[in-house]
Amino acid sequence: MRALLRIATIAVSGAALYYAGLLNSIIIQRPERPGAIVVVLAIGAALAAMPFALAGRGEDDASSPPARVGAHRAVWLFICVMATVSLAWLWSMPRQHSEDWTPYHNDAIALNDCSARLLLAGQDPYATLDIFDCYRRFEIGADRTTPLRRGDFADVTVYPTDEQLDRTWIARERDDGNVEFVTRPSYPALSFVLLVPFVALGLDTNYVYLGCLLAAIAIIVWQSGAGLRPFVLTALLGASCLVAFTVGGSADLLYALPLVAAWIWRDRLVGAVLFGAACAVKQIAWFFAPFWFIAAVATLGWRAALRHTLLAAAVFVGTNLPFILWHPADWLAGVLTPLVEPMFPRGAGIVFLATNGGWQLLSSNAYLVLEVAAMAVCLVVAWRTRRSSPEIGVALAIIPLYFAWRSLFSYFFLVPLFAFAGLVRLPMCELIAQHAQDCGALTLFALPAKLRAVARGERAA
Repeated sequence: MRALLRIATIAVSGAALYYAGLLNSIIIQRPERPGAIVVVLAIGAALAAMPFALAGRGEDDASSPPARVGAHRAVWLFICVMATVSLAWLWSMPRQHSEDWTPYHNDAIALNDCSARLLLAGQDPYATLDIFDCYRRFEIGADRTTPLRRGDFADVTVYPTDEQLDRTWIARERDDGNVEFVTRPSYPALSFVLLVPFVALGLDTNYVYLGCLLAAIAIIVWQSGAGLRPFVLTALLGASCLVAFTVGGSADLLYALPLVAAWIWRDRLVGAVLFGAACAVKQIAWFFAPFWFIAAVATLGWRAALRHTLLAAAVFVGTNLPFILWHPADWLAGVLTPLVEPMFPRGAGIVFLATNGGWQLLSSNAYLVLEVAAMAVCLVVAWRTRRSSPEIGVALAIIPLYFAWRSLFSYFFLVPLFAFAGLVRLPMCELIAQHAQDCGALTLFALPAKLRAVARGERAA
């Protein structure tokens, strides 16, 4: 049946992203051309599959007759197995994962934490944060930084080696002449403002990010139909990239939670507030803005969509205004860091074929042209299908980044979560228990409620 097929498609795409992410991290350390090709193809296939899972209006999809029972059962068995992988990652969360394990897996987590500490001390992080003081506190080093193509690294083509990073880090820490490492907050203000109470209590912010993921999952499951909930929950866990790379260390969940809620509730004012909050956490949410607007137009009409957009913009400006007024140039430089600083090519999109696969590296402008072209195509698709496929935009928004100069894997692993946010808005009606049973669908947790009732009735007879 089409409802379960939609759910399974997103889950399998998330499982593909999980293995692609693992292979990506291995290849970064030990470049292999065939492996790079596999990563890029797997991510591309996953990103392409999810819009198809959201195509159409979904009306009465849960009541369609089953087909290909054997294949369907095999797919759901695979999803259940991958769900246990996610549960294993959750179980491992409190434990150290290696001898050099640290809660500060990357500079986003570390700098956001330090920024929250500076704000608690009454200082503006955009103006006062120093990466060397921050990293000294956490006992981490240059391997968890974002290097820039200038200074000692001006002649480096692809990426500095660990030796180059360490050598320059030691020199700049000593002579205070840093131009090679991003040293200020490079995200909007809510990326660290929201962490202030947790940092004040001395909590590991990785648990905050995990809590955001679990809250987003809870919202999605709650919004799905009662009969579909066990399958949606199993599929969310079956998309193992969500839990694995959150536990592995990602600050992206801080924007993902309000974005999920904003998409689901975009026909309410609270949806606009939440979308503004998502945009005030991380710039990746900005890619969703035109797609969210198009979906709002289809749902509410032009006037209401414009009002919601203005409200979202007001939330973004309002939450950042204190820092804009405090040190405007520093705030602007921080927020525009990903756009204006000379960063190295990096990622798991097509640029990965050049950085780690031995292919020819194009100019940054060539990748920009591809990215803009992909965005234009995705916007045209979203606009032309705004009524026939009103939820497809949420799965299209990140596709342009696949072609970008910077296409970090962290941009992609949350796409299944966003796709599920669109899926549960589709009017798929209640799942007919007999159809679920006949097509061999499996769930890790429980049978649908109606199917349990049937089973109880048979036992009573």
